[in-house]
Amino acid sequence: MLEFFSNITPSSFHLWHLPVIFLTGMIAEGYAVVVGGGGILIQFVLASFGLPLPVVVATDLGGVLGADLGVMSASPRSIWSNKKLIWLVTLPFFVGSIFGSIFLIKISATLLSYLLIAALIFLILYMLVGKNHEPKNLDELRVTLKQYPLLGSIMGVLGLYTNISGVGSGTFMKVAFVSLLRMKAVEGIGVSSIVYLPATFVSIGITAFAGLLVWPYVITLWFGTFVGAYFVATHIQKIPDIYLRNFLIFVAFLYLIYLIWNTLT
Repeated sequence: MLEFFSNITPSSFHLWHLPVIFLTGMIAEGYAVVVGGGGILIQFVLASFGLPLPVVVATDLGGVLGADLGVMSASPRSIWSNKKLIWLVTLPFFVGSIFGSIFLIKISATLLSYLLIAALIFLILYMLVGKNHEPKNLDELRVTLKQYPLLGSIMGVLGLYTNISGVGSGTFMKVAFVSLLRMKAVEGIGVSSIVYLPATFVSIGITAFAGLLVWPYVITLWFGTFVGAYFVATHIQKIPDIYLRNFLIFVAFLYLIYLIWNTLT
């Protein structure tokens, strides 16, 4: 048993890492439900344990499975009311995520960052222009043939980026849903978790096969991220949508600044 455990843990592993990772996952994915960017904190802590960057990213992406399940468990049933729309946004994201997982250490994250910067500027401007437009119920939303090439391209690139870095991708997806589809912020958070779920399983499978996952950390993150995400997703439903939308615009600006700074330095 001890030999098996030593084979799935890095040489730098210590038992005290586990409660630290649990708390990190709970805090990071708790605020990430609204703000996004929880991966920044998780990856920072994992890197501080002496893990190589590909292992840090893969373990973080595998560990947030708990957050997806936590948000879905706490969200209203209405997030499942428009299954056609869910398929339309999930499919390109899923395809992009497969390539992101396969080429985790080969694709230039810088190039993807430039694409995301351009797309995020467009989405922020689009959201500001239509700031006073009333959001629609999820079951009323329809994606036209004119809208889908843009929406599908954004979701594909986002899927690619998510399984290469993942930092801030949750923020980006919420902004895309609220700005392009006029989705309510709370429902956008729930739908985002549904979209992420298949890509997360793909990431876990591919990176586990490649030996990039530190399983004690991943499993601990499952529990920590579930608790944090479930708690916040339960209480956020009490906040009026207009406040969430304005806050999302603010967070999108911060994420844009982060992307530009991270790309240029």
